[in-house]
Amino acid sequence: MQKLSRPTGVTILAILAILVAIFLLFSGAVLIGLGLVIGTYAASQITSALAGAGYPGLASLGAGTIAAIVTAFGAIFLILGLLDLAVGVGFLGGKGWAWTLGMIVSVINIVWNILQIAFGSYSSAFGVIIFVIVAYYLTRPHVKAFFGRGTPMMRPSTPVKP
Repeated sequence: MQKLSRPTGVTILAILAILVAIFLLFSGAVLIGLGLVIGTYAASQITSALAGAGYPGLASLGAGTIAAIVTAFGAIFLILGLLDLAVGVGFLGGKGWAWTLGMIVSVINIVWNILQIAFGSYSSAFGVIIFVIVAYYLTRPHVKAFFGRGTPMMRPSTPVKP
């Protein structure tokens, strides 16, 4: 069976996913490095600086706890970056698992943005709109067919005459 050509929208989504992956991987590495610095070198300085800056509650957590939180966020960013990288590469290759992962990521982002709106971040409505459009696009017949999730739409080569 002949492989279908990649739709332009899939290429755009793949490039965006790879760019987001690069950002998340870089951010995750920076946060993990920052967590290590906080935990090993700057513990006492950070605690006293937080207390002096008017954040006694945050200072009472201790630098170790702050370092663990920052490192955990870094690890989460790394995981999300790897997922986005997988989606981007899978989209470029037309892999069926990438379509499934793309749909899962879209639904999770829709729910996450709705929760953000519920807690007062009304600008998250933009995210809901974007991910609803992405999910809708991924369910179009020609896109699903590219990922092997549907049948290609057939066009008659010659007009049908009655």
